[in-house]
Order: sequence, then structure tokens, then C-alpha cells
Amino acid sequence: MKKSILAVLLGAVVALCASAQDKSDESALVLGIQGGVGYAATTGSLHNTLKGCAQFTAGITADYKRFRLKADFDYGQPGFKNENPYNIKEEHGFDGQIVGNNNATRTGLSVQLGYKVFSSGRISVTPAAGVYYTRLSYTLNDIKWKQDENEVWLFNITDSHDKHLGKTTWIASVDVDFKLYERNTLEPFFLNQRYSRLSTGLRVTPWLAGGKITEFDPSVNGLYVGATVRITGAMQSLGF
Repeated sequence: MKKSILAVLLGAVVALCASAQDKSDESALVLGIQGGVGYAATTGSLHNTLKGCAQFTAGITADYKRFRLKADFDYGQPGFKNENPYNIKEEHGFDGQIVGNNNATRTGLSVQLGYKVFSSGRISVTPAAGVYYTRLSYTLNDIKWKQDENEVWLFNITDSHDKHLGKTTWIASVDVDFKLYERNTLEPFFLNQRYSRLSTGLRVTPWLAGGKITEFDPSVNGLYVGATVRITGAMQSLGF
């Protein structure tokens, strides 16, 4: 009789331990994708050269317990405020070079590591920081000035060439996640063939990054300050 009671108690302890382990494993690994839109403004002397712009953004995340590793891509077309960023002058003292189109193309790729500092119900907050690579592409036109028969100064484009500036800098952000929907599925998690949980949500992310450009004359310095709103989709292992 005593052996039967001990066996039952031992079985209960083992079941509780297994249950606790399952709950711990349940939230261990979450893989996600996201996409949406945002806006990036400029500050400092950078703001005197480049305008802010709307952006398209997409990315992937890997959450393990409270840690988050994420990689994001963004694309925008900021306009130039200064049409002669290299301060090139021709013989008559006029600008000898101007940007060839109204907007540049700016692409960015960031990799960040974050840590979840708040989680309650369907809301969580995860600050992150890392490295940010930006590439600014635009066209430059070389120009010559001359007077017409009415002594009005006009310019002619003598040459055009494409310019690309790549910079690696820092970035910091805060992900505020709102979980909208989740359900368990019999579809196996691809890393361990266990059952998985699918979820969708809304992620609002304010962020800022360094924005120094030394090639311009004079060089410009400032910050990119932005915010994005994205729809997220995630797959969570129920036993990894």
C-alpha cells in the first residue's frame, strides 16, 4: 500500500516537473516576419541637406526567451534641400554641379539585439540596439552657365553621373508589440517537428540612427529619427 502511494506521489511529481518544463519550453523560441510603412526625419546639419521621407520596411526576428535578434530592411526616397551638396562652383561663381533628380534613393539594413523588458497579456516592449548600413544613391549633373541674347544667365548640362554613398553607423529602437490573434496548429515546427503556435500582431517601433556624411562640402552630421508600423507574423515552437 505504501509503495503504491509512493509510486502515485512520484508519478505526480514527475508529471508536474514535465508540465513545468513544457511551459518553459513553450515560450523558448519564436520566429517571425514583419512588413509595413514608416517615416524617417533628419536632424542637425543633415536636415539642411536631406528632407525626411516615407519608408517601406520589412524584416525578420528570432526571439529566444526574453532576447530578440532582428534584421530589418527599409527603403525611402528623401528629397535634397541642398542641390549642390559638394559645393562645386564654375568659373562665373555659379553652382557647377546640381543633383539630377529631386529625390535620392536611400536603403538601409540593420541588425539589432534586444531584450524584452515588459510583457503583460497581449502587450510587450523590447528595446534593441545594433549596426545600421545605409546606401544613398542619386544622380549628379555637371553644368555650365552662359548668358543669352538678353543677358540672362542660363545653364547647360555637360555631363551626368550616378553617385552612391554607403555608411555603417549605429541604430537603437524600441519594439512595442500588440498581439492580435494566435492559435495552435498541427503543422510541425520545422526545426524540431513539434507542434507550433501561429500568431499575428501589430508592431510600433520608434528608432534613431547616426547620419554623418563626410563626403559633402561642408560635411553634415545629425540623426535619422523615425517610426514604423508593421504587421507581424510569428511561429512558436511548443516544445523546443
